[in-house]
Order: sequence, then structure tokens, then C-alpha cells
Amino acid sequence: MALLEVSSVSKSFSGFMALSNVSLSVEDGAFHALVGPNGAGKSTLFNVITGRYPPSQGSVRFAGREITGLPTERIIPLGIGISFQRARPFQSMTVQENVALGYLALQRKTWSFRLPLSAYRDALAEADGVLEWVGLIEHRHVRVSELPQGDLKRVDIAVALVGRPRLLLLDEPLAGLSRGERQQMVRFIRERLRELGVTLLFTEHDTDSVLQIADRITVLHQGAVLAEGTPEEIRGHPEVISAFLGEEL
Repeated sequence: MALLEVSSVSKSFSGFMALSNVSLSVEDGAFHALVGPNGAGKSTLFNVITGRYPPSQGSVRFAGREITGLPTERIIPLGIGISFQRARPFQSMTVQENVALGYLALQRKTWSFRLPLSAYRDALAEADGVLEWVGLIEHRHVRVSELPQGDLKRVDIAVALVGRPRLLLLDEPLAGLSRGERQQMVRFIRERLRELGVTLLFTEHDTDSVLQIADRITVLHQGAVLAEGTPEEIRGHPEVISAFLGEEL
């Protein structure tokens, strides 16, 4: 059963067609990768799905509900967690405080803080539960400004997970990481996120990592779907090799 359905989506900017009639279906429980060369339209499609851009045409449905054109703040409470390419936690706050603040935002409690954040025990408990999942519980009282890039990414993912989403969207989770950090993040996504039972849609340039993580891959090229299939099918797809990979994976 499809949890996310993107149907015939196009997006133009001042006459430039960034997306052209793009359709994809993400099955419930799947790990689905969205790949392609620079300028293929991956980020634009992500921004349409997450409500940052309205599509010029087409529709986006989540769990059978139309979400086309809804703003991001209305999409997230429906059960979608989002982690964008650049992790932007509050540098002056601790790991726990950042995740707790994300929980309070979902509960619409951040508009009027009459008490210090430490007084919101339910939010701190939720934060600790998520930090246990992502392997950062021992760092919960550390300021995020003191963390390496790999841990910053995990903090950002923890914030996305604090609402217990059914669908998690990760935009280039390996961007900016060292080789060792990339390996750790691949293991984290492949093992820990599987344990949580979330459905995953992610973009990524590191094709080796994509093949380790994804159940299914959609390849974009020049704003359109070039190919879709299992990692094995994409690995040797002649058009994908010619347009994107340059060599067999």
C-alpha cells in the first residue's frame, strides 16, 4: 500500500521547468531513494512534497489525504518528519533541549513560554526517548555547538522523529560528513530506522550508500523520472549509467 503518492507533478520557475510530470509512489514501510545528477530536480521535488513550494500542476497525497500545497507547518503534524540537508539546531541549546523544543512545537506550546524549558517534563521525557533511539542519550546535556557534524545530523533527525512520524524525509543525510561519519550514518539509517518501523524517502549523491540503504530507487534526470526499480535493476540500467553514473555500479 502506498503511503506517499506523487502524481504528475510539474514545477516551473519563471518559465524554467524544474519538474515535468513526475510521479512516484512510496510504499508503507519502504526505504525509497531519490537520486540523480545535480540539477535533476531532487530538491525541488522534496520542496514540493514538504510544502515549501506549491506545484504548478499535479498532486501529492499522504496516507490517502490530499496535502498538495499545504504549508510545511501543517504537513508535519499529519505524521511526516523532515530533516533538510543542512542541520540547523539551536547552537546555544543542549541536544535534549533542541529535541524537546521540537516536541513542544508539534504540541503548539512554543508560542508562550511562561516557564523555563526544564519545567516541561513531558517534552524532556519524549526527547530522551528519541535520543535513546538515535544513540545520543549520553550527549543529551551537551550543547550542540560542541558536536561533530555527524552528531549534528543525528540531532536534526531526532527532532524530525520526536513526533513519531509514519514517513521520514531526509534530504542528503550524508552531505558534509567524513568517510567514517558516512559509514556510521549508513549503519544508523539501515539498522536503527528500520527498527523504528518508519517509512523513508531520502535524497543522496553517494550512490554506494544508496545501494546499501534503499529498497527502491527513483532516478530523476532533467526534471523527469528516468528510471525506477530495485537497487539491482538500477545498478545496471543503461540509461541511468549513461545519464548519471558514467559506469556500472
